[in-house]
Amino acid sequence: MSDASVNQAVLSRSRQPLYLQLVAEFKRSIDTGLWAVGEQIPSLEALMQTYQVSRMTIRNALAVLESERLIRRSRGRGTFVEQRTPQASATALPTTWEEAVGLSDVLGTHGITESESVITDLPGFDMLCKGVPVPSYKYLCRLHSNNGVPYCYSEVYVDMSLFERYRAQFQSKAAASVIARIPGLKITESRQKLTIINAGFQSANALNLDAGDSVAEVRRFAVSDGMIIYYARLEFPTRYVTLDLDLLARQKP
Repeated sequence: MSDASVNQAVLSRSRQPLYLQLVAEFKRSIDTGLWAVGEQIPSLEALMQTYQVSRMTIRNALAVLESERLIRRSRGRGTFVEQRTPQASATALPTTWEEAVGLSDVLGTHGITESESVITDLPGFDMLCKGVPVPSYKYLCRLHSNNGVPYCYSEVYVDMSLFERYRAQFQSKAAASVIARIPGLKITESRQKLTIINAGFQSANALNLDAGDSVAEVRRFAVSDGMIIYYARLEFPTRYVTLDLDLLARQKP
């Protein structure tokens, strides 16, 4: 099957307008470097041939990219990829509790909501866990930023007894950063799970996304003395997340 046939098959499967599908495809070409910064992108005719769509559909897609300052049109010369506006850089997803704390340390923390009621039941998180819930939790909904850019939306459940003892710290810093510095408290079990989901209205608003945009959801818990003292559900825009693993780590002495 030719590239044009593949493109046409993909475009015909979605109910989303053709030009918006092409916006996503063209952004991917920029993000992956296929369309490099400063370089001229393919002509209208070439794009029409590649995607088997009308001139107007291509023009509408390019108009969106131009409005977002991703491309620049130059009369008589063509269309060129613009230098991207500085934003938060992609960060390797933490793979240990220490790395999770390290990431929490460098992110700004801004409160969204804080439940006044006592939470007695944790959401289901479908992970192997030997710990048991504590009697009550404090719920905190936060936005975390990186260099002033919205970076992570979080819903966190903290052992109420710990929250009451370290209220000021929990209200101003990421929960993992606070927990890691509580004297005498040792984390004996911690796991996390990554899933790609669609952003909801509240997280999309906090992260400056459209509802339904893809986000990397991380569910994470921490256990101390057999008790689940921390559970968090985090959402990261997928463009900010990488997963960098040493595939031979377990074989090393």
